[in-house]
Amino acid sequence: MSAAALVAAVAVITVGSRAVSVALLPPPRGALAGVVDRLPAPLFAVLAIATLLGSDHAPGPGVWLATGAALATVRRRSLLLTVAAGLAGAVVGRTLA
Repeated sequence: MSAAALVAAVAVITVGSRAVSVALLPPPRGALAGVVDRLPAPLFAVLAIATLLGSDHAPGPGVWLATGAALATVRRRSLLLTVAAGLAGAVVGRTLA
């Protein structure tokens, strides 16, 4: 499976799980609500990086740039923006490597 397909699969799983939780669970309250509001983008970034790295590879410049670019967009709380920034960072990192 290519890295782009893997990132797309993780994005679909992330968005799908969020949609299911919104539809089936009551909204969180208090301090937990603030944490849950910020979970999707950072969680996606961590899942994508962990999956791409595997257990026997050291992170290269593409991984670090993808992570930084994705995490830079976290405050916008847009999964699409986070995915696009991560992919752009990965492309730039691979080009520079």
